Amino acid sequence: MAQNTDSMSKDALIRFLLLDAQCRGAIIRGSHIFDVAATTHGLSDEPATIFGQSLLASMLLLSVSKGGVRQVLQLDSQTTQAPIQRVLCESRAGSVRGYLNWQENEQGQRNPQQGMAAWMGEKLQISTVRDLGFGQPYVSTIEHQSAYMADHIVHYLNQSVQVRADVVLVGDLAILIEAMPECSDDAWFKAVEALAKVSNKALQTETPEKILENFQHLHCKVVGHDDYAYHCACSSERMENILKSMHQEGLEELCDENKQVTLSCQYCSKYYTLDIS
Repeated sequence: MAQNTDSMSKDALIRFLLLDAQCRGAIIRGSHIFDVAATTHGLSDEPATIFGQSLLASMLLLSVSKGGVRQVLQLDSQTTQAPIQRVLCESRAGSVRGYLNWQENEQGQRNPQQGMAAWMGEKLQISTVRDLGFGQPYVSTIEHQSAYMADHIVHYLNQSVQVRADVVLVGDLAILIEAMPECSDDAWFKAVEALAKVSNKALQTETPEKILENFQHLHCKVVGHDDYAYHCACSSERMENILKSMHQEGLEELCDENKQVTLSCQYCSKYYTLDIS
C-alpha cells in the first residue's frame, strides 16, 4: 500500500486572483494524488479518473471555503444498477483521502462505455460537509442530472453556496474560478471566456503555471500554494475507539476464536487486528 507523503508524492494547489475580473480561483494537476489513490484502491481506467477527479474537486471546494479546515464531498448515484454507487472524499490542509462503494460484484468489472454517466448514472445526489473548525459544520445536499462531474460541482456552488463559479476537470487537472461579491456580469463573462479559450491540449499536458498565463490579460496574481498528498490518518488507536463504541454482543459476533477482530480502513485498505479484551 502506497502511503508515501514526502515531497516527491505531493501536488501543489495554486490559489490565484483575476484582479481585472474580480474573481478568484484554484488550479492543481494532481498526478501524484491520482497515482497513489488508484494504487491504494486498485483502480484503473475510468473508475480511477472518476475517483481522482472527485478528490481534486473536494480540494477545490476546501480552497474557497473561507477558512474551512475540512471539506467532505459525497456523490451518490440515483441509478440502482450503476457500477459505482458512492464516491466519498475528504480534504484537510495538506491531505486528501476517500473511497468508492461498488454495486455488489461490480468492482473490477470492465465497462465498455466511457464517461462518468456510464459508471454512476447521470442523476446524482451531491452532499457536502464544510467544517470551519468551530461550531456546527455546514451540511448541504442537492440533486442534479448531468453526464459530467464538473457540472455537478458547478450546480452545487450555484444552488447551495449561491456563488457564480465555473469548474474544469480534464484528466488529472482541476480548475475552479469563482466570482467575488463585487464581480459584475461583464467581468464574470471575461473570466469565463478566458477559461473557455484554454485549449484541450493545454489542459491535458501543460503545467498549472503555464495554463495561468492564459489569464494574464486579466492581471492574474498567484496568492498562495498548498501542497497536497493522498494520505490517510487511520491508526490502531482510532480503530480501538470504534470497537469501544460497540456493544459486547456485536464484538463477540465479529471476533475469531482468539478473541481478535480484524478491521479494514475504507480510505487506505490497511488492516488492523485488535484484541477485544
